[in-house]
Amino acid sequence: MRSLVVALGLLAFVTAADAKTRRHDKVEKRTSKKHDGKSKKRRVAMTARKHPRIEIHGPIIGQSVGAPWQGWLRDAAKLSENDAWVIRRPWRSYGTRTTVDYVERVLSDIIDRFPDIHPIAVGDISAEHGGQISEHSSHQSGRDIDIGLIFLEKPANYPESFVTGTADNLDLEATFVLVEEFAKTAKEPGGVQMIFLDFNEQKLLYDWALENGETEEYLAKIFQYPHGRGSSEGIVRHEPNHTDHIHVRFRCPGGDSACR
Repeated sequence: MRSLVVALGLLAFVTAADAKTRRHDKVEKRTSKKHDGKSKKRRVAMTARKHPRIEIHGPIIGQSVGAPWQGWLRDAAKLSENDAWVIRRPWRSYGTRTTVDYVERVLSDIIDRFPDIHPIAVGDISAEHGGQISEHSSHQSGRDIDIGLIFLEKPANYPESFVTGTADNLDLEATFVLVEEFAKTAKEPGGVQMIFLDFNEQKLLYDWALENGETEEYLAKIFQYPHGRGSSEGIVRHEPNHTDHIHVRFRCPGGDSACR
């Protein structure tokens, strides 16, 4: 009996080790180049686009009224269903046309670029007419959305629940690119205003990107992390209770005095 217990223990250990090896091998197979201090270990280009490039409509004046924490929504657009992402609460998947377009464009680009990842969890935007909803102080005016992180292997309770990201479970490359692609929209009309993510998860993504060819100057424009917790620099800012998802907030249309 004792021999059987020992054998079963060894089998469990080997199985766990093999699973961890397979997860890391999976990421290595996506690697485009060996890291030599200059080249990146990132998946650089989409070999074949499966999803059409999403056109951005707007920003449209008059849809988002008030502030994200005290506002409402007019003529809402609804986030589309897709096999590559899971909308956790469809009755809260309403936003401005521009917000929905940007989200669908970024997520479609991510799954084209990383075709082997699990479906991405999509949390709340707003209710159809905006206003206060449970579990949030914001998400009232159609310009906020919560999006789950990307993992080496899909956690058992994901995407139904968000899961905290760690150095062991995160697909750091795919999650970094997810954040990076949203951050890039800051240069476009109605693009990202701010992204909220816990300081510790910021560090994981920052360190991975720095080790894989990105410059400190480039990363300092994206992350608050290198500037310190109290800094107002960077698009990605620390916010408590954001260890398991990113909270993306989009800007008001220029000249829209009703939107704050």
